[in-house]
Amino acid sequence: MYSSAAQITRRPKANLTSYSLNYFQLRNPWVIAWWSFCYPGFGHITLGSIAKGGFVFGGEMIVNYMAHINLAIIYSFTGKFQQAKEVLDTQWLLIYCGILVFAVWDSYRLTIEFNKLSVLADREYAPIIPIALGVASINALEKRNPRLSIAWSILLPGLGQLYNAETIKAIFLLIIGAFIIIYSHALQAIGYTALGDFQQAKAIVNWQWLLNIPSFFVFIVWDAYQSSVLSNKLFDIEQAQFFKTKYQNPDFRRPAFYRGG
Repeated sequence: MYSSAAQITRRPKANLTSYSLNYFQLRNPWVIAWWSFCYPGFGHITLGSIAKGGFVFGGEMIVNYMAHINLAIIYSFTGKFQQAKEVLDTQWLLIYCGILVFAVWDSYRLTIEFNKLSVLADREYAPIIPIALGVASINALEKRNPRLSIAWSILLPGLGQLYNAETIKAIFLLIIGAFIIIYSHALQAIGYTALGDFQQAKAIVNWQWLLNIPSFFVFIVWDAYQSSVLSNKLFDIEQAQFFKTKYQNPDFRRPAFYRGG
C-alpha cells in the first residue's frame, strides 16, 4: 500500500535519497527574502533549490569582487568616504543591483509557491518514504538535535547540514566556506591575534573576502538549525501516516465534531 500510493502521488511531500533530503514545508517568505537580501543565493539554498541558489551565489560573489563592494563598505564604516567612492566600480555595482533584486523577488515568489505545494501535499496525504538505501550510502529520517547541528556548523561550515543528511548542500557550503576563509586569510589573522601581533593581523587580512564571513557563518548556523527542526516535523508526519495506515481501524468512530475525510 505504501509503495503503490507513492507511485501515484501527484504532489510529493519529500524526496529522500541516499545523499540528500529535500522537502516542502511551510516557511515565512519574508525571512527567505531577507536572507536573499543579505547574500543573494542564500534564500534559494535554504529552500532546497541548490542549483539555482548556487548559480546566483556564484554570480554575486564574482560581481561583488569585481565591484569591490565589501571594500567600499569597510572604508565607509571607518569614515573614509572618499576612498570608498574611488574603489567602487559603478559598472559592476549596477550588475550587482540586478542580481540582488532578482534573488529577493524570486526567493519570495518561490517560498509562496512551495508553501502552496506543501499544503496540497498534506491534503493529498502524500506518503513519505523514510529510508533510502544506496550502493555507497544509507539515509533515513530520524530525530535530530537542532542545538547539535548549530555546534557542528560553528566548528566547520557544512557539518551541520551533513548532520541533517543534506549531503549535497553540505558539500557546496564546505567548498564555498573554505574558499572564503582561505582567501580572506582569516586563520592567519587569528594566529597573529592570539600572539598579540595585532598590526600584522590587520595587515594580512583581505577585507574584501573577510566581510563575507559574518553573513556566511550566521546563515549556515541558522540553516542547520531550521533544517533540523523541519526534518523533525517531517519525521513526525511520516510516523503519523504509518500508524494511521497500518494500525488504525477504518471503522473507528470519530468524534461528532470531526469533519475530516
